[in-house]
This record gives sequence, C-alpha cells and structure tokens, in this order.
Amino acid sequence: MSIVIEATQSYDLAIIGGGSAGLTALCFAAELDVRVALVENTRIGGDCAWTGCVLSKTLLKAAKVAHQMRTAREYGLTACEPEVDLRQVVSHVGKIVAEVAHEESAEVERSSGADV
Repeated sequence: MSIVIEATQSYDLAIIGGGSAGLTALCFAAELDVRVALVENTRIGGDCAWTGCVLSKTLLKAAKVAHQMRTAREYGLTACEPEVDLRQVVSHVGKIVAEVAHEESAEVERSSGADV
C-alpha cells in the first residue's frame, strides 16, 4: 500500500506516527514554535493509548487497590476482601482509555498549532 501526501504548506518538522514518541516530539516542537505536520495512518495515541500502556496500567491500578484493601491491617485499618465487579472494572478501563484518546485527539493536537 502506498500513500501519497501532497503538502500545500511548508513545515519545519514532519513527525511520522502519532504514538507516544510522536506525541512527545510534537510537544517538544510546540515549545520551539516551529511549523509541524503530524502524519498518522490510524488513530493518534498508538498502541500505548489503545491496547497497551494505558489499558494495562489501569488494570494494574485496580489490582493494586484490591491488594491494599486486603492488606490494610498493616496500616492499622480494617482489612476486607474486595468484591470485584469485572464489568465495572472493564467499564472503568474503557473510560480511562477514552479520556486519554480525547486528550490526544487530532483536534487537541491541532489546537497546539500542528497540522494533523
């Protein structure tokens, strides 16, 4: 598959890929006040936002909270066994992924001055 892009603007920097590295470069470029084009083939955020880091870290946080509930006695608190509602956990993960997706959306990146 080949992609043809016709640039009608002149850019100081072209960033290929809107994953975590590309978004970091975009933030840095915004501080330098340069004209930037961000090119992404699918969804901004990359694997980290959609299937990797954000998702797994949110699940790990839920597990950590459950562990803290079980081991609260170590801190002088009454420990308890958490009731895990997997549907609620999955719903929470989806909410966090959606929040990150919104924060990294093309509209937000355009508001920083980049062409997406």
